[in-house]
Amino acid sequence: MTDTVTAFTIPPVVKTVTVRCVPATAFRVFTSEIGQWWPLADFSMGAATDCHFEPFVGGRLYQVDQSGAETVWGHVLAWDPPHAMAFSWQVQCSPEEAQQIDVTFRPVAGGTEVKLAHAGWDKLKTGGAERRQSYDGGWVAVFEQRFKAYADQAEPFVRPAEPASGDKE
Repeated sequence: MTDTVTAFTIPPVVKTVTVRCVPATAFRVFTSEIGQWWPLADFSMGAATDCHFEPFVGGRLYQVDQSGAETVWGHVLAWDPPHAMAFSWQVQCSPEEAQQIDVTFRPVAGGTEVKLAHAGWDKLKTGGAERRQSYDGGWVAVFEQRFKAYADQAEPFVRPAEPASGDKE
């Protein structure tokens, strides 16, 4: 009898929120205003005071500390405003171990559904399942709570006016 080891894939962390703004606003808030809603005091590498996306494929996602030093968190892999974007995530790991985060923005009644999927845990040399578990809780605080609260205040969702029954288009 031979022993076999069955490899398994660590599932992605998937979080979905509905925010009270149009997709273009939700995309802008997630990317251009990330430094305003990201809880840097609790979720950064050291004493960060701001963070930024460079808005193009290959651009950086990085934090800035009190001295002005920049630390890269990842790189933009896809940029399709206001529909989707993706970036690598190399916080506390090498670039070779970087995971991928995909974010989509879909119009729904009353706003935008924003879905975040953080995958690639198997790329970590050690502790992938444990890191995934930690991030599952972390994305609740960062994405489901902070991003949602900030986006909900960004710009109220205004349903397009419907033509009156006698109006012609």
